[in-house]
Amino acid sequence: MLRFLILVLIPSFFALFAISSSDYPPGFVLKNPYVWPVKGFDSITGAFGEFRTGHFHMGQDFSTGGRIGIPILAVAKGKVTRVQRKWSSIGYAIFLQHDDGMTSRYGHLHKFAPKVVKQILKSKQARRFKDRTDFDIALPEAVEVEAGETIAYSGDTGVGPPHLHFELFKDNVYYNPMHFGLGYNAAEPIVFNALRITPQTPRTFINGRNETVEIPFYESSGNRFELSETPTLFIQGKVGIQIAIHQKSNSNRLGIFTLDMLIGDNVLQGFQLSKILKEHTRKNVLLYDSSVSKPNGNPFSYYLHTRDGNDLLGMRSNGREQGILDSEQMKMGEPKEVTIRATGMGGQMSLASFYVLKDQGDYSHIVTKEWKYNVYYDRYTTFKSKDTKVELFFPVNAVYSKAFFEIEAQEQIKINTQGLNQLSSVYKIGPDFKDFNLGYDLYVKVPKTKDINSADLYEVLPDGNVKKINGSSFSSWGQFFKVRLRKTGLFVVLSDQTPPNIYLHELMNKTVYPREDFALYLKAVDVGSGIMPDGFDITVDGIPGKAEFFPKDGRLEIFEPESLYEPGKHTVLASVRDYAGNWSSTVRYDYEIQTPPVSEEKKKPISDPPVIETNKEKKSTKENKIKQSSPKVQKVVKPITNAPKAKDKKSTSR
Repeated sequence: MLRFLILVLIPSFFALFAISSSDYPPGFVLKNPYVWPVKGFDSITGAFGEFRTGHFHMGQDFSTGGRIGIPILAVAKGKVTRVQRKWSSIGYAIFLQHDDGMTSRYGHLHKFAPKVVKQILKSKQARRFKDRTDFDIALPEAVEVEAGETIAYSGDTGVGPPHLHFELFKDNVYYNPMHFGLGYNAAEPIVFNALRITPQTPRTFINGRNETVEIPFYESSGNRFELSETPTLFIQGKVGIQIAIHQKSNSNRLGIFTLDMLIGDNVLQGFQLSKILKEHTRKNVLLYDSSVSKPNGNPFSYYLHTRDGNDLLGMRSNGREQGILDSEQMKMGEPKEVTIRATGMGGQMSLASFYVLKDQGDYSHIVTKEWKYNVYYDRYTTFKSKDTKVELFFPVNAVYSKAFFEIEAQEQIKINTQGLNQLSSVYKIGPDFKDFNLGYDLYVKVPKTKDINSADLYEVLPDGNVKKINGSSFSSWGQFFKVRLRKTGLFVVLSDQTPPNIYLHELMNKTVYPREDFALYLKAVDVGSGIMPDGFDITVDGIPGKAEFFPKDGRLEIFEPESLYEPGKHTVLASVRDYAGNWSSTVRYDYEIQTPPVSEEKKKPISDPPVIETNKEKKSTKENKIKQSSPKVQKVVKPITNAPKAKDKKSTSR
């Protein structure tokens, strides 16, 4: 039966890969495939629509070989209209408005092409660009570029290692770059990892148990997978199907393009990731199980049934409970064959299959817990802890469906507070939940104390260490801290009175450097609230300096004043401040920039060029000699010098 079904399905697989007009913006025609955006590298490390913590991956990631400075190319003809710097996300980014109507964005760049920089320096935000602070600049004049022209250079700015993040969009809809010629032509296989089958009611039983069942797949033959434990699952009640799956790409795991679930020839539910609305960026929890999915694809776990409020583009059906398997709609003794089909880049496809059978067992003796909810997506909710010191406020659309939350003080928990003073109990907000939309407001009251000015909200990590929560604020009249969260866990108020440390970076292991490609680095670390990105006091030879902070590794690059690159001896003095206002001690570094050697051509003495006389000039010279020898003719001749004219000096900048 299965072999016959596979033969029937294979022709329909090829139909899935025929790109249709619905994969593009209305009226768009792709005349030529886009140019690959990374020069010299051809690997894809992240696919469109993949799971990311809190959002969809709205573009595609390209490998730069782990290198910085690789030329990034315009995928099609157009104009560079805008540049960005967002240090907590995409880093340096460039926008290219194409002549065909699409817009592309390139992220995590190291630097922009010179003619783009020229326009940036003409903008009103030029100072922010020079100071290396976050900006969003519309260029005064758009920069025209051809397809394949270098517009920037690869980097590791923002989040993640060196790579290129690339997006395509139009009219607030993001499109899959592989439809524009930027996918693999010869891709690696798709691998089914595991099946997760979950109860959808408190009285649902799967193989006699009221709990989620997870079973790995194994490859039975080329691109065909079966369950490793049993080919048949017994169900009583309503169940939902999830599939953990990925496509190989060297050492990376890519998300897939389409996934469909069939019973017989009927498609129960599925999706196709050709486009995503901008307003749906955070709705990835409607497609992915966020409790188990990870950004690296180990695993990507996809729902194959509709969750409440699912209105994503590309779903086969957005109707309520589409894809739910219900034993009440099955006949006793008649197993149903479930087939999962998947497609990816390069025309790759895989199939998996298993059977479900209506369970006739009597489970009345098994006690199950009723599912309770106190937060719903269509209403606001407020509740407090027993000691009234913690309050949670859930606005409308705080979550995507419904949930249950509790607040509990953890008096016995041990946390690593080295260098920090604890000003509140540790509070657990749970259970573990990740399907937040807008999230909720957390309020924590604290007593009046002299430490309050250096205090803040912290998250307690699984290993007992703590991490400051960004974006919190303190109300002096209400004596509480407030922050908007999209996570549950352990939270506490701590006071940081321990100063940070600053020292030489390991790259600065010499005191004399050549002028070429010199960069001045320090390193800053803090055990508590963290280093402020602009909290530096720096001088170079007594002149105030500026620096750029890289929180991923604590690196601090000093880039002003420009005199730090000039030949000669220099002295750097630097200290840093953390978010709590504590200053480090001052570090001093003495270094020297070598004087560039004089080239051989410049060493040669300047000589007069040889004089070549024409016949006409010779005749004129002879006549002059005759006149000068006559006593009747006397003329004062001014001396002629052959000294060369001074050349214009070119200004140089780093």
